Amino acid sequence: MHTEANQRVKRTMWDKTCGQTRGQTRGQTLGKARGLALAFFVALPLIVLPGYSALAQTATEPPPVPEPIDPFAAGIIIDFREHMRTVVQSISTYAKSINPKFIVIAKDGLALVGKPDPLDDTQMFPANAYMRALDGVMETGLLNQTITTPQGKADPQLEAQVKRKNEDLAMAQTAGLTVFALDYATDPQAIDAQYTALAQKGLIPFVAEAPQLSTVPKHPRTAFSANPLPIASTKEARNFLYIANAQSFGATADFSQALRATNHDIVIVDVFHNRKPLTRDDIYFMKFKNLGSPRLVLAQIDIAYASPFQYYWQPDWAQGSPPFLYTPVREDPDSLRVIYWDAEWQSIISGNTNSYLYGILDLGFDGVVLNGVDAWRFYEAGGETE
Repeated sequence: MHTEANQRVKRTMWDKTCGQTRGQTRGQTLGKARGLALAFFVALPLIVLPGYSALAQTATEPPPVPEPIDPFAAGIIIDFREHMRTVVQSISTYAKSINPKFIVIAKDGLALVGKPDPLDDTQMFPANAYMRALDGVMETGLLNQTITTPQGKADPQLEAQVKRKNEDLAMAQTAGLTVFALDYATDPQAIDAQYTALAQKGLIPFVAEAPQLSTVPKHPRTAFSANPLPIASTKEARNFLYIANAQSFGATADFSQALRATNHDIVIVDVFHNRKPLTRDDIYFMKFKNLGSPRLVLAQIDIAYASPFQYYWQPDWAQGSPPFLYTPVREDPDSLRVIYWDAEWQSIISGNTNSYLYGILDLGFDGVVLNGVDAWRFYEAGGETE
């Protein structure tokens, strides 16, 4: 990242957005106290000094620490799905206001393409504003048609889940969304079969070796359905490569070279490699296939979880402080779930020139893949479930 962008991405978000606000609040409070004391001095000279003293002491006290946000507080009804749709839409609106061609893909966002009918929750209608904000959705398990228990018995709940996912898929494709299918396999025959089956469903496939998404698969030796054509939009893509964790690639130059040696139409990476941000030159180098033609390079960004290794994390942050840091993730206690609809959290992710998204735009990425779009499930279920 060039110097200006590096400073922007690493800038302390909490100090910038909250520290100044708190300082302004203290200044405003002190100013009001002095003005009120002056009025007392003019009108009631015998009590001005005690009154002024008390007000001055109040004005210099530190502001109260904000209370942690409780998403399950009694008497509060929250539509967690609609809040997530709104967050995704606001991210897309901001990004496209800067770069109209910027691509926004919602990972695990297929379940939000439909809304239940207010009069009949068994009927669904399209969430049009949400789908218009997106260039695509990414989903796993789109070939999983298992509707029985491990004992071979019919499971009505599994049947309903498969039926709902197929209906959501049909709704997304009817609306013109590109659907990216992510699956896992290591056996070459299984990999070939999955690629073929996913492509036949009209999906853009990637079969990774493991959920960690940390390697370029050894099979196939080149990208599935590789082509020499330039790629300028998701509609033109036939395949993609997703590397969420690039530590095993070594130095940044080695990582960039490894991706340059592939022929995938779209490459998805993290903004940081070994805790250091990629540079504009790194990203530009990745934007060409081994065949020589241009392709798209997208950045992953998490919109529902915060981790201490992220650039925006502050030393004094902990669960409940700031208030949007809700609770540790059971499978990964180092990460915390966030109140994703909170304005302070959203300002870290998007909407201003100090945000994560602006840094991504400034680095020259062609788009983003939004992780954590399915975080609404946790809150809708009332918390962790067994």
